Amino acid sequence: MNKKAIDFIIQISEDVVKVCSDTKLFPSLMVAQACLESNYGQSKLSVLHHNFFGIKANASWKGEVVYYNTTEYINKTKITIKQSFRKYLTREAGFVDRVKFLQINPRYAKNGVFVSNNPQEQAQAFARAGYATDPLYATKLINIIYQYNLIKYDLLCKTPSNISTTTSTTSRK
Repeated sequence: MNKKAIDFIIQISEDVVKVCSDTKLFPSLMVAQACLESNYGQSKLSVLHHNFFGIKANASWKGEVVYYNTTEYINKTKITIKQSFRKYLTREAGFVDRVKFLQINPRYAKNGVFVSNNPQEQAQAFARAGYATDPLYATKLINIIYQYNLIKYDLLCKTPSNISTTTSTTSRK
């Protein structure tokens, strides 16, 4: 396993568990997203602007904006385009806003993000909701969860629902 990746995961995991508490969001998935979207905390967007999730800035965003090239898939064709992204003053502010972004954007609830029983289902729900245009987005997240045993962070998260484990998933009922 990649030491830089493991160090990054350890560095963010406590904050992720904290912001996921009582949200019905799986910390394992949030850590996996941060890993994938920020290249394990090494992207300029994450290092300089504390945006670890590739959250774009649309017209409703009232905060600061930065512009970066990003890869998108249009009709299964990979392209690079310049996009505006949200800029945060701290890592914690970026993490808190990521949760808020998901909660206030109805497409995530509509596609089952908050009723998922495990991180794998939630990854599929994120893909259905259009979080990313990569057709393999959910698969990549699930692979990161298993590669780095991120399920353990789900067990640390305070949630009003029951948490139980099986050999391959964490379930919330």
